[in-house]
Amino acid sequence: MITLLQRKGHFTLDLPARWELRQTLFKEGVKARSSLHDLMANALSNPFASPSLEDILYPASKVAIVVDDLTRSTPVKELLPGLLKIIEGKGIPRGNVDIVVGVGTHRAMTETELEARLGSAVLRDYRVQNHDARSKDLVVMGAAEGYGHVSFNNKVVKADVRVIVGSILPHVHNGFGGGPKNIMPGICDFETIRRHHLKNVLHPMARVGIVQGNVFLEDTRKIAKLARVNFAVQVLADSFGKVYDVLAGDVFAVHEEGIRRQSENLGVAASGKTDVCIVSSFPYDEGVQIMKAFMPAAMVTKNGGSIFVVTELKEPLPDFFLESVKRIRGDGSCTVDPAAAEKLSRCEPLIEGAAMDFNMAIILVVAVARKFNLCLIGQKVLADLAAAMGCKYYPDLDTALQKEGKKDETKTVSVIPAGGYIFPIIAEPFYLLD
Repeated sequence: MITLLQRKGHFTLDLPARWELRQTLFKEGVKARSSLHDLMANALSNPFASPSLEDILYPASKVAIVVDDLTRSTPVKELLPGLLKIIEGKGIPRGNVDIVVGVGTHRAMTETELEARLGSAVLRDYRVQNHDARSKDLVVMGAAEGYGHVSFNNKVVKADVRVIVGSILPHVHNGFGGGPKNIMPGICDFETIRRHHLKNVLHPMARVGIVQGNVFLEDTRKIAKLARVNFAVQVLADSFGKVYDVLAGDVFAVHEEGIRRQSENLGVAASGKTDVCIVSSFPYDEGVQIMKAFMPAAMVTKNGGSIFVVTELKEPLPDFFLESVKRIRGDGSCTVDPAAAEKLSRCEPLIEGAAMDFNMAIILVVAVARKFNLCLIGQKVLADLAAAMGCKYYPDLDTALQKEGKKDETKTVSVIPAGGYIFPIIAEPFYLLD
């Protein structure tokens, strides 16, 4: 019997008779000490390595608050009132406050999505904008070695006090998201984001849960420091996606503490690699974000083994992405199409003009589809993606296991019930593309 988490509720299923469940990579939820409101109030009263937010504000201060977008599970609407109460309590007029959605190179959020994420009152009473990584009014804040001049959002860098709001969760390449990642790529310029992502994505230590030696994370921090953000509010969520604590204070001190806590609560030592891995993309159910579950599954599956990805993706992926997958995965005789490999070596996007999350996703797609027998499981919209990837599609996991489980064939199995939260801890480097 195995259990997988989904937004609509977890479900259980029996494995084929001769399949042996070797390991379930999961940790039980962490009980929150108090309500989210009280956790927020406590965090603001006890900041890490920083004066309190109240102490760095003045009545004439111009304030910018950066929040993450809908690809993250941060309860922004519930966190903002605590921040805004402190700001208003210092006598700062609402006209001095800007709220910027740090979308990086993701698509801009719609008015309806902004209302759901921020609350109708905030959307009505404050200036709100989506960051535009290609905007001509970005402001240069300095230079980073290997990147040259780096620019950030105009409204943010011209503010006297800069605050970020996000979540510290495992990230497929950055080790852990949140913190400096809310700044880079959140409010950074497109060229810096492009160079950073493509320069570091194939490094063997640029993987989920890794901090030491992770150049992807190291460069994220280096670039983010240039923005000189004053204060961070970051939530910690458990394996079920429930917030169990809130941290506030210095961006980098908060991130380090959050990584320490999340490593304990979401990292699971793997006992080795198995023939099969069954993984849920929970909590990701939107666009290419679902592919973040590929990485932890690949880390615990033998080359040539099978990965079953269960996802709740509802909207089809765009045609340009599917066509790019077909083109870049090549003819089967090489690891990646030679023209695409040449682009990677020059840190150029594989899909010109597309957001970087599509470019990063296509690398995961190509790597995993070539190394493993990949099966995508869920709604019909996955069928076109499976066809483009050259892998299999099944409407449900029970059907997939029946079709893929050959009679009298013995298999060892790993299960990752929440592939967007839980990450495996393995000793050896993991090479995304050989």
